[in-house]
Amino acid sequence: MWNWRCCGALVLSGLLLSGSALTVWAEEVTPPGYHIYDVQETEVSDAWYAISRSDYLLAGITKLTQGDKGYALCSGYTMAQFECDRVYLGIYLDQSDDGENGWHTIDYWTTEVENASVATTESGPYKITRDKYYSVTGVHSVTEDGFTETTMTCTDALFFD
Repeated sequence: MWNWRCCGALVLSGLLLSGSALTVWAEEVTPPGYHIYDVQETEVSDAWYAISRSDYLLAGITKLTQGDKGYALCSGYTMAQFECDRVYLGIYLDQSDDGENGWHTIDYWTTEVENASVATTESGPYKITRDKYYSVTGVHSVTEDGFTETTMTCTDALFFD
């Protein structure tokens, strides 16, 4: 009863239906790009750069730095190709006991600017619990004429003794 033609027709129908559903969400996309991770003794960062097919979003960067003993400094940047209707950045400070499992967000900072090409934010010296691992996740987006391009960044784990 179920032959390969029947199964093929069902698969093709599913693909066509999922393709039509994707067009509903086409107003927000993640453009193609690449990450550059930098890990130093007291600083980690993730920089995402768009490749040529991005219309609006140029780059997103997050950074976590060890400040004075017991303090972290978090920062982030979202850059557009040119001045756009809205540029957004959210950075999230995450904590883990072992640097691999149990990650949870302990604080965050956001900024949204209109008619701009850059959004920046930073935590200032942030008191952390020592002997834990920390990382920063960034959400970067640019909106122009109702069309939004978005991406995420995430630093490697950094141990604060």
